[in-house]
Amino acid sequence: MNKLSLLYLLPILSTGCIGAIKEYDVYVYGGTPGGITAAISAAREGASVVLLEQTRHVGGLTTSGLNRDECNHLDRQTLGGLCEQFIEEAVKRSKGKWTEGNYRTWQSGIAERVFLEMLKKAGVEVRYEQLLDQVGKDGTRITELRVQGGEIYRAKVFIDATYEGDLMAKAGVSYSVGRESAEQYDESIAGVRYLDDKVAISPFDDEGNLLFGVMPGKPPVAGSASEVPICYNVRLNLTTDEANRVPIEKPSSYDPMQHELLARALEAGLLKDLKSIIGLYPMGESSKRELNNRQFSIVSMSIPGAQTSWAEASFEEREAIHQKYRDYTHGMLWFLKTNPRIPEPIRDEMATYGFCKDEWADNDHWPHYLYIRAARRMQGEIILTQADVIKDVDKEDVIHVGSHFIDCHHAARYVSDSGHIINEGRIWKVGARFDIPYRAITPKAGECSNLLVPVCASASHVAFCTIRLEPTWMHLGEAAGIAAAMAGKSGKSVQAVDVKALQARLLKLGIPLEHPEGPMAYEKKRGKPKTFSPDDVVKEFFASADKNGDGMASRSEWNAARPTWKWLFDHMDKDKNGQLVRAEYKAWQTYKKEHPDWHKSLRNSLKQGSLKQRN
Repeated sequence: MNKLSLLYLLPILSTGCIGAIKEYDVYVYGGTPGGITAAISAAREGASVVLLEQTRHVGGLTTSGLNRDECNHLDRQTLGGLCEQFIEEAVKRSKGKWTEGNYRTWQSGIAERVFLEMLKKAGVEVRYEQLLDQVGKDGTRITELRVQGGEIYRAKVFIDATYEGDLMAKAGVSYSVGRESAEQYDESIAGVRYLDDKVAISPFDDEGNLLFGVMPGKPPVAGSASEVPICYNVRLNLTTDEANRVPIEKPSSYDPMQHELLARALEAGLLKDLKSIIGLYPMGESSKRELNNRQFSIVSMSIPGAQTSWAEASFEEREAIHQKYRDYTHGMLWFLKTNPRIPEPIRDEMATYGFCKDEWADNDHWPHYLYIRAARRMQGEIILTQADVIKDVDKEDVIHVGSHFIDCHHAARYVSDSGHIINEGRIWKVGARFDIPYRAITPKAGECSNLLVPVCASASHVAFCTIRLEPTWMHLGEAAGIAAAMAGKSGKSVQAVDVKALQARLLKLGIPLEHPEGPMAYEKKRGKPKTFSPDDVVKEFFASADKNGDGMASRSEWNAARPTWKWLFDHMDKDKNGQLVRAEYKAWQTYKKEHPDWHKSLRNSLKQGSLKQRN
């Protein structure tokens, strides 16, 4: 068994006898950043707390390759409390980036040490390799949780801070997985989305079989629900520092056909350099680079569709999925470094990188966590939707001010036709400040009365795309920890916690609950985001109007998407073939921009043409 398999499969090695019952005020399940802040804040309020972690390391993605505070897309003015304490210390020790209106960076191993010191200072005991088996309940109250190996944990209040919502699910709390349709919550950017045009790459090999990374079936209808969540990937660190570099060798599982789509995209000139394939992010003054799936790339570090089963999978099944991502990522790095079909400048650049000797040394220098952007999402006392993060942003029971963009990478990839593929699911929207209410982390009272869920918070897919950031989860975790201590002391349900008292405590701890005045922090450097360009308008239109994913909008699709503008179709359809392509719609947007009085002049022109025809 390799070291990676230890993540989910080892038997319990925690202290105490098998089957022993451990009683505390609060158990936090999941040593993610949100779980760490939950445990620390509950302990700080006087509760006895134990943090139960599934792997051998704490910190989730923040110690597994995600090395920035996201403040290039998130408003730093809304951060405070334990989140800021962690970031400042981790960045300082890492010689990270400190710029205003932009992100701050740290190194994974240093971040884990900072987290461990914070937990120790708070008196929080951490128990590793705790894989949830069963949950006991008495009515709406969780009485105990049992882990594999037989150990039983009892507490007054439980907090589920896993990325997957495992405790929440076993406790019988309602949840959703995947993406809702646009109709379900009246969300204009929900469901299946064709934001990007089809790509002229054949999706088939020489025998007519689908290439790796192309999902079977026809492209689903735009706006429809999808079981496929936002993509996952390994978020890796590499370095060019010779003294710290471990060479990237050929993996034993290497299959060059897994990267055939990538090779074809390069040969077609659709990808130009290494940065157009992989997100390569600088990490302060170090020679390390943080690797991520590139949202705008045709082919990158995700495996479309492979993430679909993760949320409901067993720990053994998740380990197999994680290994599949690791094999794919390792193979991609080797392919980019050595394959003769890769342009020489890309091969030369890739050859300068190696794994980081000083990161994840007990796991062959691979991160301990897969990047789980979204799995289960609770359906709690309130379900936040697109309207809550864009328009109806004020909530009386606010516990954190969110501010990140609505951000979804491609989720799926399908055959558009015999010569084209189409990527689906991407959302990229300018953010707004919005209140995240306490009700978003509490289950329905009739389902569970002593559980808080700060990570798999209650939201639609669209709203979750702006919540799913580690700094946001850290704030929600800190609020959950305080609320858990309050509920435990009072004997009340988590739904009956005095929210005003909770808010007062958060404010005292330096967590902003009012929207800051003026532009968002990241706007100070770049200026107010520009209004949509013609390209953006075109992409947004086709994302919802192109129902069958063929890269065009037929007359019926236009009529459905723009029912009050049916008369415009013939004017835009320049080649009169009954289909609008992106170039035609873009030309129309440019015309409107150049002719502010287009509506009146075009109406008059069409009216005169109609009169001439009748004469």
